[in-house]
Amino acid sequence: MVTQTTNPLEWIQPLLLIVIMGILLLLLLRQTMMLSRAGEAYSKVQRVVTLVACGDKVEARPFKEGDYVGRVLGDCGEGRQARIVGIYSEEVALEKPR
Repeated sequence: MVTQTTNPLEWIQPLLLIVIMGILLLLLLRQTMMLSRAGEAYSKVQRVVTLVACGDKVEARPFKEGDYVGRVLGDCGEGRQARIVGIYSEEVALEKPR
């Protein structure tokens, strides 16, 4: 006659498996939500602007490759030099199609 020994903690294994599966499902949902938010951030269009100063006058122009703050662009009249004093980006509002 074969006697079968039963472990009093057998019920823990399926319960632990269900808990782990639930945690994995929650992590998957969290990652999906984060990716959708990241997609929204990348869909915003930004324009980079360079500020050029000549004396008291400051003008904004589109950014060109090689621009950096402090760069001397050349003479702008009356012995003054045009310099780049700032570079920044601004969000461009897109019109929604009707």
